[in-house]
Amino acid sequence: MNEKRMVPIGDGGETIDVATVDSTGEAATPTGRVLDGSSDHGYAQEWTELAHTPDGRRCLKVYIFDHGEVAVELAEDYPWDDDHVVRIQLLDE
Repeated sequence: MNEKRMVPIGDGGETIDVATVDSTGEAATPTGRVLDGSSDHGYAQEWTELAHTPDGRRCLKVYIFDHGEVAVELAEDYPWDDDHVVRIQLLDE
């Protein structure tokens, strides 16, 4: 049995089990956000993927990758797993 991995959702202090957030199947896109000096300092890239919560709210899964993970040639070879999702950003609020 897999242990729940809770991540922040929105700005209200809520958390959600990332495994319950379903991706839409559309390709993830890089955000271009500068991570140095942010709460994600030390990571190389941030990407978002369209998704929806179990109650139907549209959202983005926010992934971060370190320098070693992005050293591969193609982004499709990045480790696209729930362990790399750091938060869920709601779109409908």
